[in-house]
Amino acid sequence: MSNLMTVTEVASLAAGVGGLGYAKVRAPRVYWSVVGLPVTWGRFSLTYRSTMEVCGLTVQPSGLRAFVTRNMARREVRPVPAKVRRVSPTSTGLRVSLRLPAGLEPADVAAASERLRHAWGVRSVNVVEARPGVVELRMTGYDVLARVRMPRRLKASGPMVVPVALREDGTVFYRDYRQVPHALTLGANQSGKSVYQRNLIAGLARLPVGLVGIDCKRGVE
Repeated sequence: MSNLMTVTEVASLAAGVGGLGYAKVRAPRVYWSVVGLPVTWGRFSLTYRSTMEVCGLTVQPSGLRAFVTRNMARREVRPVPAKVRRVSPTSTGLRVSLRLPAGLEPADVAAASERLRHAWGVRSVNVVEARPGVVELRMTGYDVLARVRMPRRLKASGPMVVPVALREDGTVFYRDYRQVPHALTLGANQSGKSVYQRNLIAGLARLPVGLVGIDCKRGVE
């Protein structure tokens, strides 16, 4: 009986490991939600301050803060990193909003994005300035462009705004014809020009606009 239980436990463990390995390759969103997100969130929470110090993304505290820390709190005065304002999980990664202290600028954080990527074990870290003094770290847990899946709920911000593609950081690229009415699509072979045009035409077809197509090559997809 004990041997049977042992075999069952080993088989269950092997099946679980095999299932996670399969999900990592065939269903990266599922694997990220079940395994990648908790691990990355925990690693980020535990190593945030030390990682920012090693990457040079800290500043010296003000004289008053150093005095209070040294004499009242009786603690060692350490450099000050950016303040974490919000951590938001997504189906493709993790987004972290940071309030930059005086002396740091978004370019400093962007220059260290590759080091942050290695430190937290994610696919990529993109830095976007949300507003003056606030940046957003957009981490992706896997290659979102290997098998593109657009979000089910897309929010257009205007009557001539069309969602057409997925960016490397997992966000949707919207084409706004009122801001930029003309465009020329260029790219190498197999770079995604036809897919981009198909998505663009499909999005425009839902709007009250007239579409005129001219096929100069007699063989467009």
